[in-house]
Amino acid sequence: MLLFLPSLNAELTLDPKGRVMVPRALRDALDLQGVSKLVAYANGGPRRGLALCRIEDFQAMQKQHQKGDLMDPRSRLFALAIASTAQTISIDNVGRMLIPPPLRTLLGLERELFLFTAGSWIELWDRARWEAEAYPAAAQMWMTSMASLR
Repeated sequence: MLLFLPSLNAELTLDPKGRVMVPRALRDALDLQGVSKLVAYANGGPRRGLALCRIEDFQAMQKQHQKGDLMDPRSRLFALAIASTAQTISIDNVGRMLIPPPLRTLLGLERELFLFTAGSWIELWDRARWEAEAYPAAAQMWMTSMASLR
């Protein structure tokens, strides 16, 4: 079953304990699909985004990368970059999720955050870095790819 999420962009605030309130529309969509736990992992290396996915989806990614040769650089990179940072997180009864301290430190998530969804994809970023680096880079890649289709 594919996770279906509403399109969402939200500015969020990390509380002093490292928790963030999950936007109501996202909570409702996850609740409807019986999802109360997600796997969080660093997506793109240090000081990049925090990706969130269902446990089953993460397990499928792991299985795909474990099928290959242990010496395959892609399998090794998956283990080093993704699996090594993966942690299961829960959404509490109030609708908050605790971002584990090691992930907050690795990704530089301090207070002001930006969350977006795209299809079944969820990412959480430091808001200033999203606005200054990630979004402009993604928009530029999009424009370049669209120009090559003409």
